Amino acid sequence: MEKLIERVKSILLNPKETWETIKSEEATQMSIIKNYLLILAAIPPVASFIGQVIVGTTIPLVGHYRIPFFTGLIWAVLQYVLLIAGIYISAIVVNSLAPSFGGAKNNIAAFKLIAYTYTAPLVAGVLDLVPTLAVIAFLLSLYGIYIFYLGLPIMMENPKEKTTSYTVVAILVIIVVLVIVQGVAGLVLGSTVPHY
Repeated sequence: MEKLIERVKSILLNPKETWETIKSEEATQMSIIKNYLLILAAIPPVASFIGQVIVGTTIPLVGHYRIPFFTGLIWAVLQYVLLIAGIYISAIVVNSLAPSFGGAKNNIAAFKLIAYTYTAPLVAGVLDLVPTLAVIAFLLSLYGIYIFYLGLPIMMENPKEKTTSYTVVAILVIIVVLVIVQGVAGLVLGSTVPHY
């Protein structure tokens, strides 16, 4: 756990130097999932569950609203699984785009890039404990785009002059993929998905 906390602090506070360290580390997708993502990816679903089911939200002219326990639990589990799946799919997208921007395809490097980029939004997910702070959590998670931008030329070895366009295209494609995944989840769960 101490190693995880140190990595979170270093990628958030000193991303450029941390990317150099990450690039040289021996790792597999499974080791990153097991030692890093499984723990961090639990933050937003657990915080959201507590915020939506226990704390609740005050809706003007309606009153205080809490999501039913089992609905919140199902959504939290699904959100957790989708976060891991979204990270995996995002890494595939970034890796497949590499040659288009002069980068080198490398599955592990792309997975490292995405997994550690997600640190900012996953940690910001703690603010979901208070549903009204979800907007602030979203804004703080945008820092992940900067972390991604710094890590892209290091991890995917693309020319620095193509980093901005690579970042924009990758982020747009990742957003589309994540919206599709969330939409599928909404269709599967139907009315049990909490709406904000």
